[in-house]
Amino acid sequence: MTRDIPPYDPLPRSTVRAGARPTARHLAERLGVATSTITRAFDEHSRISEKLRQRILALADEMGYQPSAIARSLNRRRTGIIALVMGDMANPFYPAVLEEFSLQLRRTGRQVLLFVVPPGGDADQLMPQVLQYQVDAIVVTAAKLSSPMSNLCGRQGVPVVFMNRRVGDPTVWSVCCDNECMGAAVAEYLVGQNRRHCAFVSGDLDVSTTTDRLRGFERGLAAHGQRLIACVQGGYTYAGAREAASRLFGTGQAKIDAVFCANDVMALGVLSHLRLNTSLRVPQDVAVVGFDDIRDAAYPENSLTTVRQPVREMIECAIGLLDEGRPGGSVAQALREVPGRLVLRSTA
Repeated sequence: MTRDIPPYDPLPRSTVRAGARPTARHLAERLGVATSTITRAFDEHSRISEKLRQRILALADEMGYQPSAIARSLNRRRTGIIALVMGDMANPFYPAVLEEFSLQLRRTGRQVLLFVVPPGGDADQLMPQVLQYQVDAIVVTAAKLSSPMSNLCGRQGVPVVFMNRRVGDPTVWSVCCDNECMGAAVAEYLVGQNRRHCAFVSGDLDVSTTTDRLRGFERGLAAHGQRLIACVQGGYTYAGAREAASRLFGTGQAKIDAVFCANDVMALGVLSHLRLNTSLRVPQDVAVVGFDDIRDAAYPENSLTTVRQPVREMIECAIGLLDEGRPGGSVAQALREVPGRLVLRSTA
């Protein structure tokens, strides 16, 4: 039975120094209850009378008291913090992923802690620091993580989910767009538009997103008796794609009437080169297709035909896997692929 607590004294027996943050102890002394009772009032699942809870919350509001989320979570042995390890932040696709990921996590009562991998680096160098924060899980996107480091996370009971990457490690989850299928869909569309000389501008050929999109594109062309005319590296950057386009459309090069780029940033670089450095018309002479559907792709001056990555659905899937622990089957069983969609605009 919960005993009744007399109304608190409006004149506090202890004072909070000017500029100091009030603590649970200050509230407890005002109400004549234990500090643990103050803590329980902020946990909706705790056993405490609703009358007392409301009085504690009212006093907390009056005094400007806010409980420490970190301290409360450590008491439950879960921090409610998910580490997001990201690379390639110069690509507008990934800040959009960060925004959506943060919003969805907040709706589940959790928060994101961001770690950015420097250009040319990998997630391994950050993992010791990430694990010091006692995060509940780690999501890695646009970055590489070695199997030994993934195993270290597993030994510490921290699940790892790769997003927008397919990895060959059966002990970690992977969530990505169905890149190979969408690459084939791009080829099908271009062939249907009577394009006969297609090229591909790639990113890092060691990254699954590039290889899967390229494989699907080649498969789609082959289904119609065509082959890829050229494949050039664009490094996933605007400048790299402009340089790649200068090689594709240089003097003496084979005729090309369609270019599929492994991301939108490179597609915009190809468009820039074609418009500023050649007399070729888009899409009459050359069709250009990207991948991601970043915000800039829809701007009227770009109007880029592209593959829309199902970001919201991918993040929902990744968050759903955070509480699943480590997968225990094959690589295929640890992979979740979400269908994308071809968005038709004026460049193809």
